[in-house]
Amino acid sequence: MILLVGCNDSGSSSSSSAAPVSEPEPFVDENDNGISDSREFELVEATMADVHAVLAGDMVAENGEPLTCVDITQMYIDRILAYNDTPQESGGLPILGVLAIMPNALQQATVLDALYERDRGIGNRFLHCMPVLLKDNYDTFDYPSTQGSYSMLGHQAGVDAHSVDGLRQAGAVILGKANQDEFAYFTTGFSARAIQVSNPYNTSESPAGSSSGTGASLAANFALGGTGSDTCQSIRHPSSVNGLVGIRPSLGVISQHGIYPLSHERDTGGPMTRTVEDAALMLSAMATFDARDPKAAWFPAGQRPGDYTQFLDRELYGVAGRNIGVLRNLGGSTSATGTGAQGELIDAAIEQLKAMGANIYDVYLPDFANLGAGSRHYDMNQYFAGFEAEGGSSPRRCVSSLRATETHDRDDCIGIDGIVETGRVGPRTAGLVALTALDSPDLAPSESQLQAIRDMRAYVTGVMDAITDDNGDLVRDEFGETISVDALILSPGPTGGRTCDFGSTTQMGSIVVPVGFDESVGVPRGMEIFVRQFDEGTGIGIAYDFEQATLHRKPPVISPAPGGENGTIAQFNARQRAAIATYAEQAPENIDPAHYIEVLEALAGPTGD
Repeated sequence: MILLVGCNDSGSSSSSSAAPVSEPEPFVDENDNGISDSREFELVEATMADVHAVLAGDMVAENGEPLTCVDITQMYIDRILAYNDTPQESGGLPILGVLAIMPNALQQATVLDALYERDRGIGNRFLHCMPVLLKDNYDTFDYPSTQGSYSMLGHQAGVDAHSVDGLRQAGAVILGKANQDEFAYFTTGFSARAIQVSNPYNTSESPAGSSSGTGASLAANFALGGTGSDTCQSIRHPSSVNGLVGIRPSLGVISQHGIYPLSHERDTGGPMTRTVEDAALMLSAMATFDARDPKAAWFPAGQRPGDYTQFLDRELYGVAGRNIGVLRNLGGSTSATGTGAQGELIDAAIEQLKAMGANIYDVYLPDFANLGAGSRHYDMNQYFAGFEAEGGSSPRRCVSSLRATETHDRDDCIGIDGIVETGRVGPRTAGLVALTALDSPDLAPSESQLQAIRDMRAYVTGVMDAITDDNGDLVRDEFGETISVDALILSPGPTGGRTCDFGSTTQMGSIVVPVGFDESVGVPRGMEIFVRQFDEGTGIGIAYDFEQATLHRKPPVISPAPGGENGTIAQFNARQRAAIATYAEQAPENIDPAHYIEVLEALAGPTGD
């Protein structure tokens, strides 16, 4: 049987323009002579390849016994129960990355074990038995999503988000939901459901956000893979400070269907993992064409690689011979590659790329400007309309019933059908939700706004195609030819300023990979590899080669709860629901929203027309 194995430099030689394949081709360990003894499976830092080796009998439990998908899933559940809520010596706070464990997680694994027996292996399920944690804004048909807010309790979708369905079809176990910054408004790990997610490397440090729970959970080895969503840095920064690989793909690669939005012109889902290989596998599952998403038409099915693992070939797609640009000016900012320890680590990574055979060039984009389009209010109500049309059931039906209109058929959203009117939005987020409600619910993106975004993308792509110096003059090689770069390097975190707007404005893709540790605070750092629209394969190839050459990823040192009695899934989920006791005292339907509305009006002005 063919198995996935890690750290293999061989792979498909197909180019990104090759005909798409239906699923990733598994790797074959060409050095495996079939006579080696079984190795012990280690849950910490396990990969998809390890899980498949376990199921094939090439790896075994500590006691020498074979393991099933049910066994592996139970191991991850036990780790969450033992570590998630336990205060850690570093910083004294709990990690709180996981919001809920799926009650049917073991049933999912049981079905996968039966399929494994039927198919005598993983079949075409290249993510067979990958335990995955979803950010809490991804819809699933079998468990509610709450966007990190008590105002959204009971928000149950009728169907999976398209990307979640892709994960299931590829064999993933949807293990649970991860905490997030409430409604993704922040980037600090603040969830109204969990109060504050912490960085497992140092719990006094931020895990970043808004995909904070996914980042912290994967760093702590609570799952094999996870999903994030990124409006401005919300995949990239959590990946950086948690020592992860995170892919923010170009808009249109992963469907926006079933992911609660902030801005449909900037939002995208994406995978977060501990290795580039696992991220490429997840992207292959999540990035299938979805006719429900208008942006999918930007990237037709016939043009999609289908199998992103083909780029895990260091000889064909690696660093050597690449022209890589270092972003020296981004809209007037000269610190886009980071400052302090972050900048020093990225500088060292650039030297490493040079040593690996890359041609390094400075790139200047002085005319870059941050752009957006449309209204958060409009986009959120559009989500609610689609949610209901596909059988979703929720006590919330719009952003604010006081400002409901006929747009998306929201005029029948009344009373506490609106998020604002529940009085259950966390106090830190309430003002921003009020400001969203004050946006016009009828304000769709204008053609001039959309054209401005296209123009900015063309400007960036044009400079990548023919780089210029700090004076705006074309840079030429020794033969007088202009120089095109394959990718750009920048900082994925705030030490480089608002570099997150670069990818969000242009709607282009990038991948974050670890570059080392900031010893001053004890947390990892990463660099962002930015690529042309729909050229995620180039970023994956560069990131994989760099990862394999450096192996910067290291797990945090964390401690389990004392005593060993960690409760059940039901007890864990109940504890998370009651994280804020005052919010749990009574249902939203029993709260008089008058005082809450008064507070919001004081913050943001009248919420009515």
